[in-house]
Amino acid sequence: MFTTIFENILNSLESIKANKLRSSLSMLWIIIWVSSVIILNAIWSGSTQTIVQKIEEMWTNILTISPWWWAWWSRDRATATNILTAKLVSSIKDNIEWLDSVLPIITSNWQLVYGGSDMSAQVYGIDTNYFKAKNVEVIYGSNITESHINNLDKVAVIGQDIVTELFPQKNPVWEKIKMWNNVFEVVWVIEDNSTLNALIFIPISTASVRITWQKYYSQIIIAVTDAEQVTSKETEIDTLLQKNLSVTDPNNLPYRIRNQSEMLQNFSSITQTLTLLLSWIAWISLLVWWIWVMNIMLVSVTERTKEIWIRKAIWAGKKDILLQFLTEASSLSILGGLIWITFSYAVVYALNYFSIAAIISTNSIITSFLFSLWIWLIFGILPAYKAAKLRPIDALRFE
Repeated sequence: MFTTIFENILNSLESIKANKLRSSLSMLWIIIWVSSVIILNAIWSGSTQTIVQKIEEMWTNILTISPWWWAWWSRDRATATNILTAKLVSSIKDNIEWLDSVLPIITSNWQLVYGGSDMSAQVYGIDTNYFKAKNVEVIYGSNITESHINNLDKVAVIGQDIVTELFPQKNPVWEKIKMWNNVFEVVWVIEDNSTLNALIFIPISTASVRITWQKYYSQIIIAVTDAEQVTSKETEIDTLLQKNLSVTDPNNLPYRIRNQSEMLQNFSSITQTLTLLLSWIAWISLLVWWIWVMNIMLVSVTERTKEIWIRKAIWAGKKDILLQFLTEASSLSILGGLIWITFSYAVVYALNYFSIAAIISTNSIITSFLFSLWIWLIFGILPAYKAAKLRPIDALRFE
């Protein structure tokens, strides 16, 4: 038994060697198709993981309370722009447990000017706990302090995009940026963070008195101690807000509460849909591959009619012929598999080298390898069976 299998393997390798062009075209199809699927899957996995990490960087234990602006909804909500007050912040702190921090924020957009350069940026008025809650590290400089807030100091913390745009060749700390009629001194540069890079942060008191002239907040960010309690805390906060703001219609709230974990859930739903789409593309290409496999094997049978007749003339049975062609199909699949595995890893390595996120999965390699082998065997049976049924007289007529 083992001797027969070993002989068939040797014969299949000899046949592949003897028909280099046909065998190369057959394996090229395997290599292109399977490598494309593996690489596409690697890019998709890498991109998905990157996006998930970015969303997690946006702090899934965070709740954000914002007013409904009249421009977005009906005019009866116009007064909702001033509902987020210091009194409301104090009420949340006093009545809701298991909160790491409650951070009022004032936001605005202004043009920043330094020397001959300028850029538009979103300004955040924050308190001293903002960066701690966001788990943001300093690169150089110092944070906004209580003294800065109490004295309405014109100091600023900037992100990496602002550093690149306004200070490409120098350390920005202690440099001065002009914002409208105010001049702010840069005291801190934060680490690279995709969600904060384009922002400039100033003391919340300074933003209120010198920039926006408003006593209410644009947002309230709440950090929950345990991320698993975010949903329950959202419900508690919602109930408290409705009570404090005397809301009579729960379906017509003057505010909204955003849960960052919901963003992660929504993204998971999107990835499932896109994964299904990619699966359909793979199945369509797979159908074309099935037809190609059968075509190659049938051509092989036709070209080797004389060889089949000679083997039958020396007492080779149907079983031997069938096994020969299936072994040859398996050999093509295995050889092609070794090539596309190597090629896939090389392409993924190159993508990562050029900062394109790609993660190749061992499971996808094993699954694709076994699947390609299975395809060659299943769709090689019909041509192999045709070869096994050939009669010597058919071979003579063919010649």
